[in-house]
Amino acid sequence: MDKPSRKYAGPIRDKERTKLKLLTAVGEIIKEKGYTGLRIAKIVEKAKVDRKTLYDCFGTVDKLIETYIKGKDYYLAYEDQAEKLVKQYTNGDANELMKKLLLGQLDNFSINKEQQNILMWHLSEDNPLLSDISAKRERIGSIFLKLTDSDFQNTDIDIRARTALLVAGIYLLMLYRKSKQEQFCEIDLNSNEGMERIKASIAQMIDEAFEQAKKSKHK
Repeated sequence: MDKPSRKYAGPIRDKERTKLKLLTAVGEIIKEKGYTGLRIAKIVEKAKVDRKTLYDCFGTVDKLIETYIKGKDYYLAYEDQAEKLVKQYTNGDANELMKKLLLGQLDNFSINKEQQNILMWHLSEDNPLLSDISAKRERIGSIFLKLTDSDFQNTDIDIRARTALLVAGIYLLMLYRKSKQEQFCEIDLNSNEGMERIKASIAQMIDEAFEQAKKSKHK
């Protein structure tokens, strides 16, 4: 008996391969030249396709860039699993989830040159696309932060402010690590020993916040 025809499998695979080439081109340009290099002529030249192909695959250049950034963003990767992940940590383990997320952010951002350049792009100019992505990142973060509400309710510890300082500190330290070979507060961020000290201190600060909250409730 003849097998069913798969008439459209080839074109579909070809289109997916072309999409991947365009996304890869965006990433390479961001790494090499930063966001200022993201021009349609450069993208199609790097991907070795024509402009019509780009439009057929993504509709617009902005949509292509948005797809790339969303695929690279650390917190947006949790978009579809945030609620499920929170349920796994609902039995008094919010501090473990906080450590998992922040230490994962440190590891991811320290090696993700594209994401470093994207953050610099966001900080240097108003861009509706990046603002929209930032808002989505905030919504995902809110899901995780709500898990901590029962731990810090009726205490004087502002876990959101502390988390903001940790997240911002990670971004700054890793950008500094990328651009400088100097020490930061006498810590060599480009050494394994220096990075381990930063990781240990992040974990310690999170644990201390939860411990302080627990003691505050028992006063």
